[in-house]
Formats: sequence, C-alpha cells, structure tokens
Amino acid sequence: MHLCATQLPTLRAATRRSVTTAALGLMMMMTLLASLAQPALAAPNTTYSKDGVSFEHPAGWKVTEDSVAQDETRLRSIDLEGPDEAVVTFMFSPFLKDQNIEAFAANTAKNRAESAKNASAVAQQLRFGPVASAPITRTVAGQENKGVSQRFEIRLLGQKLPHEARFFKANLGETTAIIMTQVADESAKAVEPGFTMALDTLRYRGTGKR
Repeated sequence: MHLCATQLPTLRAATRRSVTTAALGLMMMMTLLASLAQPALAAPNTTYSKDGVSFEHPAGWKVTEDSVAQDETRLRSIDLEGPDEAVVTFMFSPFLKDQNIEAFAANTAKNRAESAKNASAVAQQLRFGPVASAPITRTVAGQENKGVSQRFEIRLLGQKLPHEARFFKANLGETTAIIMTQVADESAKAVEPGFTMALDTLRYRGTGKR
C-alpha cells in the first residue's frame, strides 16, 4: 500500500515500517513457496445418475442433454460435454442390439457432412475432409469392446482442424448402448482421461420408467 504523508516520518517510525514490510514480504514468499511445493488438489469427480444410467466425469464437464425419442425405439440420448468442444454421446435402446457398429459409424460420417449443408450460413462454410476409419479396442462399462475410429479434418475459412470420432457398442442387459466420443486432435491428450473415466464407469440398471 502506498502512503502519502504531509510530514516526513520519524526515523523510528520509518524503521518500524520497514521491518514490518520486510516481515510481510517474507511471509508472503514463504506462503508462495509452500504452495509451489504442494500441488493443488484436483476437484473431485462428478457422478451423473438418472433413471438407471450412471457414469463419472471430471469436474467442469457437464451433461447438456438427456432426452428420449417419442417413438417406438424410445432411444435415449445423453450428451456429456468437456472442454474445447469435446463430447461424449451415449445412446440407449433395445433396438440397437442388431446395429452393426461399422455401419453406424459410416452413416454418422455421411450425416455429419449433410448436416453442415443444411445448417446456418456460417456452418455452411464448414467442409469435412475424407474419413479414415480403423478398428480400435477399449474398455466400455467394464468390458473389453471393439469399436471404430474415424479421423477427419474440419475445414473452415482456410483453416484445417483434424478431429477423431470413436464409436463403441455395449450390451447392457435389457438394453444396448452405442457410445461416440469426438474431439479435435489438439485437445485429445487433455480430454482423454475424461473420456476414459466416463466409458469405464458407465453402468445401466433398468427402472421401467423409460
């Protein structure tokens, strides 16, 4: 704090003030060093649990949609959004039991490009590059699961942003789930632990409400 006085301080007052300032500075430095020596504790994970579906996700991630289609499929869709537009989409329906995951992924790629054409004027400037698909394996709902990885570029105003989308299918007793994750390559490393947490902890318990 800057002090402005009308008279020069006495030598004693000036000395006392200097000692006090030095002591405060030393205390602040010690506090800073202590905080650097001890890493900050991460915020606890969050558990989403509603109508039989539950999974964990990092603090700061958010479920932005949980809806059920009003038709015979009763397809339930849950969107979990992370940083940098990373997203996990969970879809649940007994009708997904016979769905081929490779065909589902291919159809999603086709719909992705079509939806850009029918979107707003800005979105219509989006272009999707060719899709390169490859088989992948990871744990989903506690079980080893074979899925599909799609790599593609999103192009806008001369900029190219590589992305990856992954698709998995899991049998969960009385229902079947298809899970999709999507993120830009530049953010993939940061959000991968969140994807892993959500997929590893996915559980389904039928309630008869849906």
